[in-house]
Amino acid sequence: LATTLNTMTDTVKDLVFSLEKRVSERTNELQQANREGEKRGKQYEAIAKVAQVISTQKNLRELLPQIAKVISEQFGFYHVGIFLNDALNKYAVLVAANSEGGKRMLNRRHQLKIGAQGIVGYATGMKRPRIALNVGDDSVYFNNPDLPETRSEVALPLMEAGNILGALDVQSTEANAFSDRDLETLSVLAELVSIAIENAKLYEKMDRSLAEAEAASRQFFRENWNRLAEEFRIAGYRYTAGGATSLPITENTTNDVTTPANRKQIQVPIIMRGQEIGE
Repeated sequence: LATTLNTMTDTVKDLVFSLEKRVSERTNELQQANREGEKRGKQYEAIAKVAQVISTQKNLRELLPQIAKVISEQFGFYHVGIFLNDALNKYAVLVAANSEGGKRMLNRRHQLKIGAQGIVGYATGMKRPRIALNVGDDSVYFNNPDLPETRSEVALPLMEAGNILGALDVQSTEANAFSDRDLETLSVLAELVSIAIENAKLYEKMDRSLAEAEAASRQFFRENWNRLAEEFRIAGYRYTAGGATSLPITENTTNDVTTPANRKQIQVPIIMRGQEIGE
């Protein structure tokens, strides 16, 4: 009987231990799932915020720094930089960054040779992402003294209609910091940044065209109004108790009428199509 009781006790202990182990494992799984869910939620939030910035900001110089800041804040990355290719497609030039080191790089016009320098140079040259999960083991990695804490880095090309625009560069202080889901989200963000760049360029081009058209319209209107005044040889009209009379264009209209000292006077500009044509 004692032997049987001991065996039953050991069996119950084993069952309790197994149950506790399973509960612990399940709890860890749930906690990990919650962490993944929170991280995934932040990633979706980052996409939404970048999309919001794109929809509200059309100026490229203000847009790109905001995007870099949002990505860094939502993901907690050490450094986020945005590179744009120069006009000759020889260098990728840093145009926006969130970190202190990145701001120093901006001040000195940091650039990397396309296809030859660093992970960004590789991404812009080969038109595909480049990942360094441990920068010390990556022969392509560019060791930047302004970003000494970088342990892993990913650069994603910014593409539009098959054309390379630049690269989105993300760096972390942790090794192996980028999971497959992170890369999926960053790829979506890279697409959004590409769209934002193209939209901003189109808006700038449209603004320039509109400004040129308005300038041409003002000049055309001004020339035609002056021609009209010269053809009729009339500088304006005067109304008195005796009626309305025209003023020849050669007449000095400022001193020929004596205005009593106690009489008040007001002058109001006459504006047509944004141009002052008289008063």
